[in-house]
Amino acid sequence: MQRAARKFLRAVADYDPDYYDMYVDTNETLYARLYVERIQEHLSQAQIQPPASVLEAGCQTGRLMIPFARMGYTVTGVDTSGFALRRAKRHAQQAGVSVALAKGDMLEVLRQHPEWRFDVVICSEVIYLSPQYRSMLAVLAKVLRPGGLLCVSHRPKFYYLLEALRCSDVPQALKVMQTSEGPFRDSQYYNWQDENQLRSLYASLGLRWLASYPIDRLAWLSGLQPAKLSEDQRQQWYELERLTKDEAKMFARYVLVIATRPEEKSAV
Repeated sequence: MQRAARKFLRAVADYDPDYYDMYVDTNETLYARLYVERIQEHLSQAQIQPPASVLEAGCQTGRLMIPFARMGYTVTGVDTSGFALRRAKRHAQQAGVSVALAKGDMLEVLRQHPEWRFDVVICSEVIYLSPQYRSMLAVLAKVLRPGGLLCVSHRPKFYYLLEALRCSDVPQALKVMQTSEGPFRDSQYYNWQDENQLRSLYASLGLRWLASYPIDRLAWLSGLQPAKLSEDQRQQWYELERLTKDEAKMFARYVLVIATRPEEKSAV
């Protein structure tokens, strides 16, 4: 659909037949389950319980924030797309939960609300698309309360390396290995890191690294489409994905990093 027609339909009819709604997509709901379960494990360890506050920065139509709202957390979602937020609102209503929504660029919205503080900050599959990813991560860390969890997914270097080699683009693969950001095969900007680079980035923000997990490792590497599997097969695939958390964790489509802001030391 042409951009002008899409914009008109969204504005007038609140409709776009080509929109990729991650909340209702079968594959994405399975990946969302992986994200949520990994984060839940650390919430339990940190004794962060409902109604603690959760921010999802870049929430799209709510595939992560709505599951947390269902658990009883106080949830806020931020996204640049008003169309996505209207869908998120409808999905939340259908799920019987309440969420607060804010429209705008993540950096601008959070800078406009210096008073905002959250127990959990989630940003999935967003910052790898922005050349301002360091600033974005710094702002996300700033709104995190001491003792809270920052949960962010990144694109690992291996992802772009293998994608380039699958297309026999050896020069591009070499560029990926020698750099950490820039245009890829479609000329769009991306950024990518290995684990040492990510650990250094988080440490520079005063955050303590807790864990990292692959998100969509086996399906991406094999070309498998979970949506095309039977229910039993999908559950078996899901268990396989969960069991690969330690084996070559950076060999995946995304890697979820979970870090914490250390508690402030009390004055003696």
